[in-house]
Amino acid sequence: MFGLARPMSIRLRTDKSLRRLRILLVYMTGQGLVQFVSLFLGLLVLRWLNVDNYAQFSVAFGFQATMGLLTDLGFAGTIIALVGSRGNDPDVVGSYIRSGRHLRNVMLACLTPVAAIVYVFIARQHHWDILPSVLLFISIIASIYFSGMVSYYGAPLLIRGRLSHFYRHQLTGAVFRLVVTGILYLSGGLNAWTISWTNALGMLLIGWLNARESRPFATLPLHHVPEVTRQMVRYIMPNMPNIIFYALQGQISLFLISFFGQTRSIAEVGALGRLGQIFLLLFGFNSAVIEPFMAKLPGTRVLRNFLAVFAVASSICTAICLVGFFEPRWLLLLLGARYASLQQETGWLMFGSCIGYLATVIWTVCGARRWLYWTTTWVNIGMTVAAQIVFLLLFKVDTTLHVIWFGVATSTGYLISALFNAVYGYNRGPRIKIPEASAVERIVE
Repeated sequence: MFGLARPMSIRLRTDKSLRRLRILLVYMTGQGLVQFVSLFLGLLVLRWLNVDNYAQFSVAFGFQATMGLLTDLGFAGTIIALVGSRGNDPDVVGSYIRSGRHLRNVMLACLTPVAAIVYVFIARQHHWDILPSVLLFISIIASIYFSGMVSYYGAPLLIRGRLSHFYRHQLTGAVFRLVVTGILYLSGGLNAWTISWTNALGMLLIGWLNARESRPFATLPLHHVPEVTRQMVRYIMPNMPNIIFYALQGQISLFLISFFGQTRSIAEVGALGRLGQIFLLLFGFNSAVIEPFMAKLPGTRVLRNFLAVFAVASSICTAICLVGFFEPRWLLLLLGARYASLQQETGWLMFGSCIGYLATVIWTVCGARRWLYWTTTWVNIGMTVAAQIVFLLLFKVDTTLHVIWFGVATSTGYLISALFNAVYGYNRGPRIKIPEASAVERIVE
C-alpha cells in the first residue's frame, strides 16, 4: 500500500512540475513575441516621427494611461481575485465581467469632458493644430473603450489557463499595428494621430478575439447583477484612493515637463519611456501568471511562494540596473542618434523602473490575496506624496534628468508602502471573503 502511494505522489509532483514548466514556456514565448513586436514598432515610430509629432504622441499616450486607470479604477483586476476557485462556472465569471464593464462605461462617460478641458489647455500652450489635436483626443477615448474589451474578455482565458490563445490574440493585434504603421509610413501618412488610431484599432481587434474565445467560459447576463456590482465596489473601495492617486500622478513627470519644459524635453522623456517597455514582459507575467497562481494558493503556502517570486524579481532587476548604469549605450542604440546623449538619464531610468516593478510585484500578490485596506491605502499615498514633496523642494522639474530623478523618488515611496501593505495584509488576512469551489470543481482544476 505504501509502495503504491509513493510512486503516485512522485507522479503527481512530476505532473505539477511539467504543468508549471509548460505555463512558463507558453508565457515566455507568447509574451516575448508580443513584446518584441511592440518594442520594434515603438522604436520604428520613435525614428519615423519628428520631434514635434512624437511629443504630441507622448502626451496622448500619457493621457490614455491616466484616463485608462481612472476609467477602470481597478475593477478589471478584481475578477480573478473575486472569482477565486469558482473559475469553472461561466455564470459566475460572466456576472463579474458584465458588472465591471458597466462601471467602466459609466466612468468613461463622466471623465471624457474633464479630460478634454485639460488636453485643450496643453495643446494650446504648445500651439498644436486644431484638427490633428481633435483626432488625437478622439483616438484616446476609443483606445480606452477598446482596452476595456481586451482586459475584461481576456480574464476568462487567464482564469482557465488559456495562455496560448490569450497571447495569440495579443500577437495578432501587435502584427496588425506593425503592418498598418508600415503602410502609413511608406505612403507618407504617418503622424501622431494616425499612429494613435492604429493602436486603438489594434486593441479593438484583440478585444473582439478575446470576446469570441471566452464565450464558453463566461455567460454574460443581459444586465449587471447589483449584488456582484456591490461586491466589486466594496472590494476595490479601500484601494480606490490609491488608484485615483496613481492615475493622476503616474504620468505626472510627463505632464510637469509638458507645462514647464520644452518640446524637446517632452520628446526625450517619451523616448526614454520606450526603454521602459523592457519591463512589459515582467509586468505581463504579474497579471498572466503570478496573480492567478497566488489567488488559488492555500494560506499555508503564500509566504514561501511570495518570497521566492520576490527574490527572482530582485535578481532580474539587479541585472537590468547594472546594464543601465555601466553600459547604457547598448540601450540607447534602440532609440537612435537623436537621443544618444541620454546616458546618465538611462541608468537612473532603469533604477527607478526596477524599484517600481518590485513594488508592483508586491501589489500583485496583495491584490490576488485580497489584502486591500483603507489603512494601507493612506499609508501608500502619504509615503509617495512625502517623497515627491521632498524632491520638489530640492529640484525644479524642468530638465529630462530631473524628471527621471522625480520618478526614482516616487518609486521609492511606492516600494516602501507596498512592503508595509504586504506585512499588514499577511498578518490580518483577506478583507473580503468569497465562496470556495466545490470539491468537484477543485478536482477539475
